[in-house]
Amino acid sequence: MLRGLVVVGLGAAAAVYFLDEKQGKKRRNHARKKFQQVVDSAGGVIGQYSREIGERAGEWSQDFPDKAREYAEGAKELASDFMRNGSSSWVPSARLVGAIGSALAFYGAGRRGFTGALLRTLSLGLFTKALIASRP
Repeated sequence: MLRGLVVVGLGAAAAVYFLDEKQGKKRRNHARKKFQQVVDSAGGVIGQYSREIGERAGEWSQDFPDKAREYAEGAKELASDFMRNGSSSWVPSARLVGAIGSALAFYGAGRRGFTGALLRTLSLGLFTKALIASRP
């Protein structure tokens, strides 16, 4: 109730300020110019950050295939070792990371949209990290 009264009061004060017969037009033009300046400067900052992110993504994408091959070879070695020996030499921290990754995978499987995709991607990263950390 009080919040509604405050909002109505502020709206009425803004209306009186901007719709004044003598200086209302001048105030509206000044507010419009300031708003346009804020929008223009925000557009410049966003453009700069997007260029930087694009450059970083280009650098990361060049390194990604090599890292993926390295991780895949490590996972292949661990899987073949497990098949031969029937046990693994996983350290406790790798088991914990693997357990967290599996929990995220199960939780993300039930979620749709961006959240589910993000959780499944994170779980894949945790599984990979657990495999790499489990090397003796």
